[in-house]
Amino acid sequence: MIAKRIMSSWLVIMILAAFLLPVNQVHAAEGLVLSTRFPGISASAGENLTFPLEVKNNGSTSQIVNLEVTGKPADWDVSLKGMGRVIQQVFVDGNDSNSCDLTVNIPDDAKTGEYIVTVAAAGDGGYGRDSLRLKIKISDARVSDDELTAKYSELKGPSDATFTFQVELTNNGSAEEIYNLGAQVEQGWQVSFKPSYEEQQVASIAVKPGETKSLEVRIQPPVNIKAGEYTIPIQAAGSVNRVTEELKIIISGTYNMEFSTPNGLLSTNVVAGKERKVNFEVKNTGSADLNNINFSSSEPIDWSVTFEPQNIENLKPGETRQVTATIAAADKAIAGDYVVSLEASTREVRKSADMRVTVKTSTLWGIVGLIIVLAVVFAVYKAFRTYGRR
Repeated sequence: MIAKRIMSSWLVIMILAAFLLPVNQVHAAEGLVLSTRFPGISASAGENLTFPLEVKNNGSTSQIVNLEVTGKPADWDVSLKGMGRVIQQVFVDGNDSNSCDLTVNIPDDAKTGEYIVTVAAAGDGGYGRDSLRLKIKISDARVSDDELTAKYSELKGPSDATFTFQVELTNNGSAEEIYNLGAQVEQGWQVSFKPSYEEQQVASIAVKPGETKSLEVRIQPPVNIKAGEYTIPIQAAGSVNRVTEELKIIISGTYNMEFSTPNGLLSTNVVAGKERKVNFEVKNTGSADLNNINFSSSEPIDWSVTFEPQNIENLKPGETRQVTATIAAADKAIAGDYVVSLEASTREVRKSADMRVTVKTSTLWGIVGLIIVLAVVFAVYKAFRTYGRR
């Protein structure tokens, strides 16, 4: 009798097991799995961490999965994000997975030790549940500062040049960073960034942990900027660190000038053997000082040209100075048009002006010529009257 009861009990147990075991297997096969590749990492105080999370739906039915940070150290900023926004849920198709990020901002004053962050995932209909325990070990060492360094931090050239600096940006953190690039400049300056060996300009750049990227920083000064030294601070701002570098540009200035008459008219007249004074203006149209401006001329034979003053020691950008050229024609110059070339020059630049000079004969010589002609006519007339009667 006892043996029959024992046999009956075993039979009931086996029947129940036959029904219960498949149910448990189905529950495991169709549950949720929340995971990350590296659930335990080392970090430093002040560091910002990002854990990529994967939510896997082993069931055949698509569902919305609720996500929640269920445990974290006090004063730590921990959030779930998807596409850059804070989220509370993800949608996962059946037999598929979806991903999101868990961001952890460690306070600057965090003490050394191990800290736990816990995340829970639960199906919206109450079906399927999992949790993930993340371990973060804080060490004494802080995150190394990122680096922004220029190969040559000082360049020199004229104001119309484009200055190109080679700069390297290094991410010394433990996570990939996107750095916003910028510069502090006054109005009129143009600054652009682009990765080396590429043509596309960028406003930000992504750098992986421990990676160094090369950048070209192109700087165009304003038009007609004065010669001198200019400091251009540039920066790369990430989520953890902001690094800066100072670039120095030495503007040597451009050398240019104008040399002409006040009204731009380059013609005059002079009587043979006389002189004519013509006023000229010398204007510094460059961005650098003009020093030791000399004047010279090229004129016809037996002509002469003098300048007052003969030399201008210094002319600053934008300044104008007057100079008088005295042109003396030869005594025996024949009436007509002549060209006198005048030149203003420095070691860096020279400008010339070709003056057309019209020579006129003296009025006295005209009167003398008229008297001679009249005398000849009168002599011929007398000759005809005297010898004509005979």
